[in-house]
Amino acid sequence: MVAENSTPHLHSAVEPKQTFRRALDMAARAAMPSLFIIFSAILLSAPFGIPGQAQLQFGIAMCTVWFWAYSRPRSMPALAVFLCGLVVEIFSFGPPGTVLLSLLVIYGVAHHWRYGLSRLGFIVGWLIFSIFAVLASFFQWALVCLHAVALLSPAPGLFQAALTIGIYPSLTALFVWGRRTFANPDQA
Repeated sequence: MVAENSTPHLHSAVEPKQTFRRALDMAARAAMPSLFIIFSAILLSAPFGIPGQAQLQFGIAMCTVWFWAYSRPRSMPALAVFLCGLVVEIFSFGPPGTVLLSLLVIYGVAHHWRYGLSRLGFIVGWLIFSIFAVLASFFQWALVCLHAVALLSPAPGLFQAALTIGIYPSLTALFVWGRRTFANPDQA
């Protein structure tokens, strides 16, 4: 009889209490990648006059979705990708829906291949990401041409792809550090 009464009390002492503050902290940590995309989109929509500012907006969103979708999918669920894509769409000046669709496709590929991608080295993962960055930029260029009913120069699309591919290593380093420190929802 005594053992039965003491066992439930023993288990409750081992498990941490789920307080409102702890739940809020875990939610904020899990939302860090999405908040990073939203903050970047808002910041880069300001008229700073930085060359490639609009392309950088897309590149940051794409790199962030790709990394978090395969490394920690709980921090980048499909709904968050959709909402982040909407925010980036609002603050970008491209044809409607192109960034959102590109981010959802990138998310789907990275999330579906997450086990294989996590086993690959950085260079191979970067190469695979690069292929999808070029395809997404080509897709956006093709939609802009359709929207304009003209064959436009592919230079902006190539620049966007090169910029996205080029910022991936530094953003990955930032995200790896963030994943180990503040963006870990399981951290106490």
